[in-house]
Amino acid sequence: MEAENVGSDGVVLVHPTCGPTQDDDIPGIVRYHTYEVLKEEVANPRINWAYLPYSMHMAGPREAIQHMIIRKNYGCTHFIIGRDMAGSKSSLTKEDFYGAYEAQDMAKEHSAELDVQTVPSLNVVYTEEKGYVTADVAEKEGLKVKKLSGTKFREMLRAGEDIPEWFAFKSVVNVLREHATTA
Repeated sequence: MEAENVGSDGVVLVHPTCGPTQDDDIPGIVRYHTYEVLKEEVANPRINWAYLPYSMHMAGPREAIQHMIIRKNYGCTHFIIGRDMAGSKSSLTKEDFYGAYEAQDMAKEHSAELDVQTVPSLNVVYTEEKGYVTADVAEKEGLKVKKLSGTKFREMLRAGEDIPEWFAFKSVVNVLREHATTA
């Protein structure tokens, strides 16, 4: 949901978790610094930034419900929920423990009870022909989708490789690189 799409009195709360992460993930303090450069770059008075010093527990749908409650306590009326939110893989089989949309489905199921409207995040992809579009449009129109996983992104950062501009803001990449050299 973009700030321009909320009512005339509405604001968007960007409320990322910035606590401990998994060993192979970007540390919370580094995430915080990336959000600070984005905050400066976007500079929109209708966007409020607050940081949640909380570690992800990778509890899938149950964690999505917990996040909805936390955001409601911050005064939010809507909650954007991504595909596979807080998902995890089996330590034995490496298979996803939860289905890709289980968190969205559970959040929608409990939306009225929690008095928070869910806004499912659409699966957006980057295409050579049209830039960013939803995955269904790309498939329908036979567009060539460019992909870069989070794991591959982190590997490229650590190796000093160029990161495609369609994947990440240059300011964020610069922060990530600065922290990689000081670690």
